[in-house]
Amino acid sequence: MVCAFLHPSSLLCWYRPMLRSIRLYLLTGENRLNTCASLMLLLVFAVFHWNSDPEACGGDPIASARRSTPLLLVSIAKPVPVKVQSIQQALEQVEVPELVADSASPPAPHAAPAEPKAHSEEVIPSPAGTVLNGRVALQASHAQLVQGKLLLERTSDYSAQFKRQERIAGSLLDPQAMNLKVRHEPFSLYMKWTEGDKGRQLIYVQGQNENKVLVQIGGMAGRLTGALAMSPDDHRILAESRYPATSAGLLELTKIILTHHETNLERGTGVVSEIRDGESFDNRPCFLTTLVYENPTVNADYYKSLILIDKELCVPVNVKNFTWINGQAPATDDEESLIESYSYTGLRINTQLSDNDFEKSKYKMR
Repeated sequence: MVCAFLHPSSLLCWYRPMLRSIRLYLLTGENRLNTCASLMLLLVFAVFHWNSDPEACGGDPIASARRSTPLLLVSIAKPVPVKVQSIQQALEQVEVPELVADSASPPAPHAAPAEPKAHSEEVIPSPAGTVLNGRVALQASHAQLVQGKLLLERTSDYSAQFKRQERIAGSLLDPQAMNLKVRHEPFSLYMKWTEGDKGRQLIYVQGQNENKVLVQIGGMAGRLTGALAMSPDDHRILAESRYPATSAGLLELTKIILTHHETNLERGTGVVSEIRDGESFDNRPCFLTTLVYENPTVNADYYKSLILIDKELCVPVNVKNFTWINGQAPATDDEESLIESYSYTGLRINTQLSDNDFEKSKYKMR
């Protein structure tokens, strides 16, 4: 009897009436409307799932970090003496003749006036801290960044929120913001856009994928095309960035600024320099370096540079560069003359990033 029930002909005799009843119930009268509504709802959920952020909520500790989150230092293996409390301490690293020992101390009453110092050695007290001008300012800024470069070279990895805005082919692009992970050995990079092409992801690992960058654009289109392999200086990357993908990160930014500083110091003229204490960025104390170039023959790209250097880490956490307008200095520093803007917030150092943090599978890249 059991065998007879399980025979295919018996199963068909039993299923056909049941399927006919279900079809009549679902596709007649008011039930048809309910069935159509249910199918539409399932379709909406399917499209939403297909086009949604592939990373689970809370899966990336960077995404939940607040702008005001203090920087986290985690066991730097070989610490370097980078903590600087004042510009005066920074200047101890450079040779500055006849520098006033305590810039905040007023001269003694009725003292004979001292001989005027050269502009490059001027020290001006201010309520916010010390301000240095001229060559001394450039030397102090250079000394800070050298310390920052040393620290980054001894740092295994870091993560941050990175924001950039650049002028490409004469046009200022919209701002882009992304979660950033960087490992120095081997150089590895992961970016996920949170502003701009939201959802776009980029992975680069030196020595892997034929040294190419894997890019998956955001949204539905990215799910259909999957990850695209391209060279770091591919024209599609340079259409949105002034530098190749492998130039991303704090270390490369520090090296680029140091190159400009060294050129300015070697030239000795053509730039007005200032470094100011008492500034802050991302709720952290900073020095502000300001460079103003005299004309485009001194620096064809930049008219003015504003560089905020973290006082503890000595790294540039916010940089804004302005360019010339028709070969002339702009009247104001605004979007009309902005050529580059970079910022790093929520910086976390030595978080022990692993190979898995730079794998496609971790971020469901197709």
